[in-house]
Amino acid sequence: MPDLLEFGGWALSDLLSEPLRAQLSSVANHVRYHDGKLIHSRGEVKPGLSIIQTGAVRFANPGIDGAYATTSTLGAGHCFGEATLFARLPRTYDAIAVGDTVIEQITKPKFDRLFVAEPELARALLISTTRRLYGALEFLDDLRNLPLDVRTAKLLASMLAASRKEGVVQCTQTDLAFTLGVTRVSVGTALRKLQKEGILTLHYGRIKTPDKNKLYAWLEKRSALIPR
Repeated sequence: MPDLLEFGGWALSDLLSEPLRAQLSSVANHVRYHDGKLIHSRGEVKPGLSIIQTGAVRFANPGIDGAYATTSTLGAGHCFGEATLFARLPRTYDAIAVGDTVIEQITKPKFDRLFVAEPELARALLISTTRRLYGALEFLDDLRNLPLDVRTAKLLASMLAASRKEGVVQCTQTDLAFTLGVTRVSVGTALRKLQKEGILTLHYGRIKTPDKNKLYAWLEKRSALIPR
């Protein structure tokens, strides 16, 4: 499972002052989820902001074979649910707890009152959402212009920047394939090419990059913006 497959975006808690973080927490309903517990399902429309207090949440949808394919995993301090608040859009993925996870659930009425009273909250959400949008647009541009091995290396560089283990990305080739929108076979071919060039080494359930500067240099030569 990936440490983080989020394209850009800082944790909301990193963008808020301590008093405002405490204020958000005070109006939230703190819900504990055990590992693997479903937090919400794709298609749900109930509006609200969710902030990960502890643990992590992965966002995934089942494939035609019933197995989940992960598209992103967010850790403590990150939020989700903005689309339900501002655009009244349904959830696009199942949200599943990773480990023992506590979520601060803030209802729309409580969020709206804080949103009006605290301009800092609006600024923080604007920064976070803009960075995510920037990352998504960059991903689409890469899809049109970069070969798969470069896109794969760039995704791994982004994941390395967020990994809890230096030089290690914990993920499966299936997760990478789903995120990149290609087949597992195609991702496997790209990874083997990168391994042959000495950029990474493949292991069961994880990928190691002994020298991340070598990865960055390889990407720079191919005109790929580097997510650091």
